[in-house]
Amino acid sequence: MTDKRKILLIYPGNKTWGFTYPIGLLYVAQSLTKAGYDVALLHLGTGTLDDLKSGDYLFAGITMMVGEMVGKGLEAARRFKELNPGVPVVFGGVYPSIMPEQVLANPLADIVVIGEGEVTARELAGALAEKGDLGKVQGLAYKAGGKVVTTEPRPPIDMETLDFDLPYHLLGSIFARSTVVPIHTSRGCPYRCGFCYSPIFNKRKYRSKSARKVADEIEYVIKKYGIRHFNFDYEDEFFVNPDRAVEIFETVLARGLKIRWTAFCRFDSFCAAYEKYGERFLRLLKDSGCFYLSFGAESGSQRLLDEVIKKDIKVEQIYTTVQALKSHRIIHRLSFINCFPGETRADMEETFKVIDRISEDNRYLVLGVFNLIPLPKTPIMELLQRAGYKPPDTMEGWAGHIPVKREIVTWHEKDYADYCFDVAKLCPVPFHQDFPSYASYKDYMKTSSDAYVRGWPAYLVARLQRLRYKKRYFRHNYEIVLFNKALRAYTIARNYALNSILKKYLPGGLFAYLKKTFGRNDWSDEQR
Repeated sequence: MTDKRKILLIYPGNKTWGFTYPIGLLYVAQSLTKAGYDVALLHLGTGTLDDLKSGDYLFAGITMMVGEMVGKGLEAARRFKELNPGVPVVFGGVYPSIMPEQVLANPLADIVVIGEGEVTARELAGALAEKGDLGKVQGLAYKAGGKVVTTEPRPPIDMETLDFDLPYHLLGSIFARSTVVPIHTSRGCPYRCGFCYSPIFNKRKYRSKSARKVADEIEYVIKKYGIRHFNFDYEDEFFVNPDRAVEIFETVLARGLKIRWTAFCRFDSFCAAYEKYGERFLRLLKDSGCFYLSFGAESGSQRLLDEVIKKDIKVEQIYTTVQALKSHRIIHRLSFINCFPGETRADMEETFKVIDRISEDNRYLVLGVFNLIPLPKTPIMELLQRAGYKPPDTMEGWAGHIPVKREIVTWHEKDYADYCFDVAKLCPVPFHQDFPSYASYKDYMKTSSDAYVRGWPAYLVARLQRLRYKKRYFRHNYEIVLFNKALRAYTIARNYALNSILKKYLPGGLFAYLKKTFGRNDWSDEQR
């Protein structure tokens, strides 16, 4: 390549969320940079659309999932085209990959990258620079002659070939103050959960980096950036291969790498590792720096887990896992989902039974119950469509899909749908715990990693929600509505101050002092 052409990558984040790592775009940026392109990255969680400029761009690439990212991505595409007429906009990520025809029906979309973007984006850039044939680039969909042309699928990437010197500098001064970094050790998931995008996006294929490569990456980040807190939960499932997970922990310990880390885990994966390695597995978790583990329980109803959710776990595995983690004082975050098609109040009571059992004398449990988000082309979505639900048929329609609005739930009777949404309102506070005093609430805040809001108002609301939960009376929950509004306003103000002012403009020493003084986990870089 003789001239260095520019490419802009856009992450349509939100200042309310705070800073979230655009890990997929960083890998794409790395590939393009190594091919000789001049890459810039605009993160809308920290920047604004006013940062968009005109320039000699080959294309702008925008990643997205359904929800607000679609709306912000379209807004960014519109502004970019106004400033750079004739320059193609390329959409990528889960939603465009799954529904490329719908995306390309939008006049703002020119090309869609289907699946992983590292190689595809590099070859696309070459084809655009040389005015070559896009049809020869695998993993694309694009407009041609009034039709949508889809090229051959691109084979999955061998993760051992990926370099780990990601271009974090593209994130600007935000990264310079970072205290947490995601390590992406695997892609895909072999399981078939009916509500999840992964079986469609990854075709139930699972690939991973070797334990040695993961440890090399951790060591690289420590030495280059001085960061020792790591997230493995930017991937679908860290523990698919228990032997690899154990080897990672052993390698970290053998190299003397003092770190803290968190990951997502399935209950069957945990139980398989626990059955094979016993207490040694729990000791390795703690000794290697495990801060907490996240799990998707989804439901306490074995019928729903088997017939609708297709989770392929047993309720007994939930109990086994929670008991093991509680006994070793490892924080565990469990999420349940309600409003599944075919769900009944009896199923919900089964979930409540599980919640009651795992919450007993357990100060290391963080819990949430959330409304089902029907994602495009998933088995759950197919069930809903057969029941008469009509999903959005445009990009703009998907922009308002998250959080799910009560009025879209047409697959349940009104009373039950209202019930599900009322139950989900409990979750900003630990409704599953009894707090006889404010002191006990403060103690729980410490042992649960500050997952909930501190302070007397939060304590009082938690007591009220606990009473509601015990009485199973969830209607007219005005106190939680007001609390949520106040919490959202506080979160927006805090994240804006943290990410747009303090991290950018305070001297590093002063910022470090404030972080140490206040000592809160929400001073980390992860607001997910």
